[in-house]
Amino acid sequence: MRQVIKSSGYTLIFLWFLSLLSACSVFDTKPKTDIFYPSPPESPYIQFLTTYSSPNDLITEGSNLSQFILGDESVEDAIINKPYGVGIHDGVIYVVDIRGPGYAKFDLKNKKFDFIHGSFSGKMRKPINIFIDNEGNKYVADILREQVLVFDVNDKYVRSYIDEDEFKPSDVVVTKDKLFVSCMKHHQIHVFDKDSGKKLSSIGSSGSKEGELFYPSNLALGPDNHLYISEAGNFRVQVFTQSGKFIKSIGKVGTGFGQFARPKGIALDKEGRIFVVDAAFENVQILDKDGKVLLFFGEPGGARGNINLPAAVTIDYDNVGYFKKFAHPDFNLEYIILVASQFGHNKVNIYGFGKMQNADYDAVNENKKK
Repeated sequence: MRQVIKSSGYTLIFLWFLSLLSACSVFDTKPKTDIFYPSPPESPYIQFLTTYSSPNDLITEGSNLSQFILGDESVEDAIINKPYGVGIHDGVIYVVDIRGPGYAKFDLKNKKFDFIHGSFSGKMRKPINIFIDNEGNKYVADILREQVLVFDVNDKYVRSYIDEDEFKPSDVVVTKDKLFVSCMKHHQIHVFDKDSGKKLSSIGSSGSKEGELFYPSNLALGPDNHLYISEAGNFRVQVFTQSGKFIKSIGKVGTGFGQFARPKGIALDKEGRIFVVDAAFENVQILDKDGKVLLFFGEPGGARGNINLPAAVTIDYDNVGYFKKFAHPDFNLEYIILVASQFGHNKVNIYGFGKMQNADYDAVNENKKK
């Protein structure tokens, strides 16, 4: 994949400013056309597929409101106010709503919408991010409760993870036996034993040097099993082993390619490509393992495919089948990309990563080597 960014850093800042003016714009109702990144005549790697912002987005062609099933919550709760974290498991999209507070469920199989607030000891106050394990358990970082709450596959509250010291959890990733929780208060990653809930260790310390952290916002585990951390305060991504050894730093503050202004959500695909959401530039940059920009996608505005103040990105290989109907018939999807935006009409955009049949990608790769 060659570098296909055509804009300058100044253009990215201009798009950010433009988004402020577009916040109150009317949603684009022009006939739907395929949206690709990069745009033609370049060979595309990403296609915008669809958006989920309200229960109406579950209604398919040929169906109507009478066929739509609303869950146990009221119609008022069917509005997503300010999403942040997003995930998908077994045909259900989960969207954390800071103002809900709780998480919304878009059930793609059953065309059903639910909103989970939690109750009693499991009531959410200001959930930020969500991690879903292979069994469908949800781990929710709640910054006001200062806890990570766990809900089972049926959305029943199970338990919580608490630090003895006050902390502000902003994200969580889970392995077989550990929880890694980013803490905005301590500027560290706290490691908990999954079974006992005991805090085992911390990664990093407050600062700006390599190996130090300042407002670590989002986490991801790479295919190399390393921990990738986006830092809102240091404008970079740092990589650590799960035992806490510093590996490398990617990016820095700036307006150029591979630089950041407000990095938030982060995800990696199986090839090790790094996807980083930048809430200031309002796009997603794709970088290689060395931090070189391969491509960026998304832009602010009120049209289809636009993102406004994006917060989180998730990559998924298991649920591609639900979205093939939205893809161009000649575009072969490898995986899907979910991007949550805190403002605008498009709350959760779904993009597909793949290749177009009969496109000359070998030529693209050859040009990259030159």
